[in-house]
Amino acid sequence: MKKPILLLPALLFVFLTGCASGKIHEKSYLRAAAVSGENGRDLVLAFFDDDTAVEASGGDMRDALKAAAFKTGKPVFTGYTELIITDGSESRERLVHILNDWKVSPSCLVVYCGNGGELLKERDTEKLIGAAKQAVEQGDAPECDIITVLGKLCIGHTAEIAELYPDGTAGSHIIY
Repeated sequence: MKKPILLLPALLFVFLTGCASGKIHEKSYLRAAAVSGENGRDLVLAFFDDDTAVEASGGDMRDALKAAAFKTGKPVFTGYTELIITDGSESRERLVHILNDWKVSPSCLVVYCGNGGELLKERDTEKLIGAAKQAVEQGDAPECDIITVLGKLCIGHTAEIAELYPDGTAGSHIIY
């Protein structure tokens, strides 16, 4: 008689914690984002499960992300984002929003490119991430994870980060 009584709480635990719900294919998992425009309203997004980048615009980053979700037909999950490409404007405000609202990983890389959207559309995301990591490893650019970059922006109002070039190479750039 004890086994059926113990089985009931175990089944309730599985159903109440959501272990049986929320399928992976029901979301678009963001891998990289290029943020530009006033208030970060222009986004180019690359996802783990798709080779084509999605362009979206809105009144601000929040609206642009909603527009991207509408275009993909799925909610955009940002928790595994590996790369943010910034155009260097409004850097601190944008990165605070991305960290707090998008809840990206603390290890998410922040890099500069004057035309990051085009770069993300034309180049392989894996190679862009690799170029940024290699620039850091070789000493061509400093550590540029989002936490380090935000710390520098909050203390000194500038941060040196990796810069990605259209030819696939990387260097460093100062953002404000």
